[in-house]
Amino acid sequence: MFRLLITYLAQVLLGVVMYFIFRYFSRLYIRRFLRTWSQSWIAFAVYMFCTAILTVLPQATDAPWDRLRLLFSYFAQMGCFLQIVFILLGSHQLVYSKPLSRKLLQWTVVITSFIAMVTVLAYSYNPAAVGERYVLRLGTRSLVSGVGFLVASVIVWVHPKFTRGFGQKLLALSFLVYSVDQFSYLSIIFANVTGSGISLPGSFGLANLVVIALMGISMIMWLLEDEREKLHKANKELDSFLYSTSHDLRAPIASILGLTYLGKLDLHEERAREFMGLIEERVKKLDLIIADILTLSRTKKFEVRQEDINFNHLLEETIVDIKFSKGASSIQLAYDPDPSHIFRSDYHQIKVVLSNLLSNAVKYHNLHQENPFIRVTFDKNVEQEKVIITVEDNGQGIPEASLARIFDMFYRASSTTEGTGLGLYIVKEALSKINGSISVTSTFGKGTCFTVILEHA
Repeated sequence: MFRLLITYLAQVLLGVVMYFIFRYFSRLYIRRFLRTWSQSWIAFAVYMFCTAILTVLPQATDAPWDRLRLLFSYFAQMGCFLQIVFILLGSHQLVYSKPLSRKLLQWTVVITSFIAMVTVLAYSYNPAAVGERYVLRLGTRSLVSGVGFLVASVIVWVHPKFTRGFGQKLLALSFLVYSVDQFSYLSIIFANVTGSGISLPGSFGLANLVVIALMGISMIMWLLEDEREKLHKANKELDSFLYSTSHDLRAPIASILGLTYLGKLDLHEERAREFMGLIEERVKKLDLIIADILTLSRTKKFEVRQEDINFNHLLEETIVDIKFSKGASSIQLAYDPDPSHIFRSDYHQIKVVLSNLLSNAVKYHNLHQENPFIRVTFDKNVEQEKVIITVEDNGQGIPEASLARIFDMFYRASSTTEGTGLGLYIVKEALSKINGSISVTSTFGKGTCFTVILEHA
């Protein structure tokens, strides 16, 4: 009896812990069905606690002990019924995406309380009706739990609102196993009433504990998988929105730039030309932001395609894209081409990385010094399957206080130069898709060095 008592108390503890977990999740994710599921766990904890008390109460027939046993039997019965009721109500909330009315919940508790009272009080004052009391109290618990969890298992398995995945399958299986366990217990109850005298297996309490623990774990696993799926879908929709909106905005911006150019040609008043120049400058900045948003969207949207890349050709193509940038012609590019500079990666992503690093090196350079340069190096470690690319310059450098934040979205270390604050964030996102990393060392006023490491390249 001591071992059985310990397993009951362990299930009480499990029920309380799961109650607080699902209450926390219901507030975190703002999903009402999780609160209802949490109530099923506290009902289960009450059920197990009352069952544990009943195992230690004496079997005396005198009035005080008998009333106490009736009281705990009633709460055990009600806790058992409410456990499955709240699981089914929570599933109903999830499937139909609408909250339960307070009136429905009140009536549910009242009806459940009445049924529990009837099944406990019936035959309670008839000493000869031992079999009837046994069936009504324990048999109805097993019957209600068996049917209820079987229905819950079918709902989880077939309804599309339960996101498909390992957690969903495990949840349906745990409900089914618990249902089978309750039906087997029901068959033992009827066998004992009919005189067969079948005893409970020695592992009864422990098996129940394992199944209930599996149920709790599978509910959490399914919830996390469901939230991940919702987040993935939301991110995909946001990426599509950003891409389509940014793409649609570029056409009118190009028209505005064209009109400002024509306006500057036709206007002869210096003040008007100055205003037109300011408009053009602001529109160009907006165009840069939209271009970076489009690049970021493409970076996240495109699937990674591994291919052999010639770094020499990649660098040449990147230089072509930026050689007409302001100040680029005054900067010397130092790079030693080598036919062996071949590696495997995603061409689009690595070009985005290289283009942004070189553009920044040009944009934030110090053109008033002697010998302004950008040095690019390529090193391949065949044994470790690593490629190390560095982009170094002797430009303005980055203040030490800004180094920790330069890869954050929209963060700009310098307010004196045009920029969107998205370039290095895009670099970090692109590298995360191709198993790469980036680090930076910089001395303010002397220059900066970015180091890109590509694994399995």
